[in-house]
Amino acid sequence: MHWLYSLAHSQSTAGKLAFAVVMVLLFLGVIGVLLLVIDRVPRRGREKYQAFLFLLPALLLLGLGLIGPIIRTAVSSLTSAEVTKNLCVPRPGHSCLIDKGGKWNNFENFRWAFTDNDAQHALFHTLLWTLVAPIVATVIGLAYAYAIDKIRGEGFAKSLVFLPTAISFVGAAVIWGLMYQQPSQNGASGLINVILNWFGAGPINFPTVGGWQLTLWMIVVMIWIQAGFATVVLSAAIKGVPAELSEAAKIDGATQWQAFRRVVIPSIRPTLIVVLVTISIATLKIFDLVQTFGADKFGGDTLANLMFTTYKQAGLGIAGGKLGEHRSSALAIIIFLLVIPFVAYQVRQMVKQRAAR
Repeated sequence: MHWLYSLAHSQSTAGKLAFAVVMVLLFLGVIGVLLLVIDRVPRRGREKYQAFLFLLPALLLLGLGLIGPIIRTAVSSLTSAEVTKNLCVPRPGHSCLIDKGGKWNNFENFRWAFTDNDAQHALFHTLLWTLVAPIVATVIGLAYAYAIDKIRGEGFAKSLVFLPTAISFVGAAVIWGLMYQQPSQNGASGLINVILNWFGAGPINFPTVGGWQLTLWMIVVMIWIQAGFATVVLSAAIKGVPAELSEAAKIDGATQWQAFRRVVIPSIRPTLIVVLVTISIATLKIFDLVQTFGADKFGGDTLANLMFTTYKQAGLGIAGGKLGEHRSSALAIIIFLLVIPFVAYQVRQMVKQRAAR
C-alpha cells in the first residue's frame, strides 16, 4: 500500500492522474464484486439481502466519514492533552514528551468551555444568533411570500429576494463589509452609514463597535441571506393551502389579517417548522461571516469560530494531541449537542406527518 500512499501525495500531474485512475478502477472493482455477490444471494429473502448489500457501501462510507470522526472527537474532548518540555527541540534519540496524554480528565475541557471568559462570550453570541436570525428571517420570508402571492411578476419578485441565498457567506461578508464601511479621509463611506447620516445618526463603527452590537450587525447579513430561502419554501406552502378555506373565512366576515393568522399559518405550520429548524442549524454553525469580518478580534466570536481558532493556534501534536485540539473538540461536541434538539424535533414532526397520512 506504500505505492498508493505515494500516489495520493504526489505533486506531479502524472502522479495525480494515476491516483485518479486507480481510484476509478478500485471503485469499479468494488461495484463489480458487489453485483456478483448480489446475483448469488439465496432466493429466499432475496430482496432483503439485495437491499442490504446495495446500502452497504453507503453505510461504510457513512461510518468512516461521519460516525468515526464523531467518536474520535468525543474521545478527544474527554481526554488529556500531551505535555512537552518547554523550549525543547526534538531530535533523534531525544523526546520532548513528558506525558503522552490521552487519559480521562474528568470533563476538564468542558469545564474550561463553560468557565473561560472568551468561551462564555462565544456561547452567548451563538445563542443570540440562534434566537434572532432564524425567527426574523422566517417572519420576513413569510410576510414577503404572502404579500407577493398571486401578484403579477411574482416570479421576478421571488428571484430578487432569493439571489442572496446563492451567494457564499464569504462573498456576502465582503459585500456587507463595503456597505458597513466607515467614513474615511477621502469621504468614502458605506451605504449604511450614509443612510444613518441622513437621519443624524453617527457611524456604526463596524466592526470595532464590538460585543453584542457587532453580533447584531452580522445577524443582519445572515437574515439577508436566509430570507430568500424562507420566502421560496413558504411561498410554495402557501400555494398549497386550499383557496376554499380562505374564501370561507372571508365570507364569515374575517379580515385579511384574520384569514392569514387563523387559516394560512395553521395550514403551513409544518413548513414553518422546517424553515425555522433549517435556519437555526445553519446559524448554530456560523463561522464564515465571523471569520471574514474578523469579529473574534472585537468581541463578536461564536462557538464555531472559537473552535477553529483554538485548534489552529494549538499546532500539531506528536502524541496525544495539543491542549487546543482537545479544547476545540469539546467546543465541537457542545455545538453538536446544541444541534441535536433541533434535529430531533424535526424528525418527530416528520413522523407525526407520516402517521397523520
